[in-house]
Amino acid sequence: MWGAGIALLLVLALGCRPEQPAPAPDAATTALLAQLQRAYRAGERAAALALADSVIRRDPARPEGYVWKAAVLRELGQLRAAESALREALRLQPNHVEARLLLARVVQQQGRLQEALGQYRQALRRATGTLQAAAWLQLGHVYRELGRLDSAAVGFQEALRRDSTLAEAWDGLRQVCELEGRLSEALAAARKAQQQAPDDPDYRLALGTLLVRMEDPDEAITWLEGVLAARPWHAVAHYHLGRALLARGDTAAGRRHLTRAEQLRRLEPLLTQAEVEVARHADALALLKLARRLLQEGYAEQTRQAVEAARALQPESPTLERLLQAMNELASS
Repeated sequence: MWGAGIALLLVLALGCRPEQPAPAPDAATTALLAQLQRAYRAGERAAALALADSVIRRDPARPEGYVWKAAVLRELGQLRAAESALREALRLQPNHVEARLLLARVVQQQGRLQEALGQYRQALRRATGTLQAAAWLQLGHVYRELGRLDSAAVGFQEALRRDSTLAEAWDGLRQVCELEGRLSEALAAARKAQQQAPDDPDYRLALGTLLVRMEDPDEAITWLEGVLAARPWHAVAHYHLGRALLARGDTAAGRRHLTRAEQLRRLEPLLTQAEVEVARHADALALLKLARRLLQEGYAEQTRQAVEAARALQPESPTLERLLQAMNELASS
């Protein structure tokens, strides 16, 4: 539900400014950083990665290039490389709070939750303002993963004390309440999250799924159809929409969505097999990891494009051919 994470979004919004003042970059480096930010926000990951490398080559003593490079590598699923870049940024600027937050997130994604807690706490000691809210928010997520729901709730509440508009913190509270069976409170938090980020399909999905669980199929259908309008290959949305339609008595439509959910889930083992086949080709493997993430988030055309790019690099892979065939059949059905 929180793929990018508020910490990463804050790094991008703040332009990777270090917590302590540092000499301003020269004009050429400033121009490169501006291009990098534009490329990233436009979704041009390859260009952003190349520009981050250009910043590093031009001014290797500054942390910004390493932080941006790590942000892109993380999105491409290259977590160890992202971690290495962030540790170099922190070697150069130990008090760089944004770099510390991103390092904690990358460590967390690798399953090293206790280490992530330590990094978040270290960031929290130096963070101020919005970054402090980000640190509390991420602490809430780690505690939830560890099953420490009381501590998770405190993290989310502390984040909201500092910024009541954080949709991700409201959604974190929603998850805690759901896990504890407090569905009415969960629903209130889910509505708050959706109100703060009305165009975000993730919060529509959370609200729709919860409404299915609470046996309110009519409202659930509205939210879940909105998810699929933005992300037509979202298997979870298809599944819950199918359940809602069945509960309302629309059997044919419900079964269609349940069938589509199953078809989408069958792509996962093909992706895994393809990753094994291309494991020695780093670029193709990175593209397949990106495709997996895009598929999990429900993007159709972008997922196919990533797989097509991987196949262009590894045309001899039979699994990639089967995967593309299955995707094309889904797209045409």
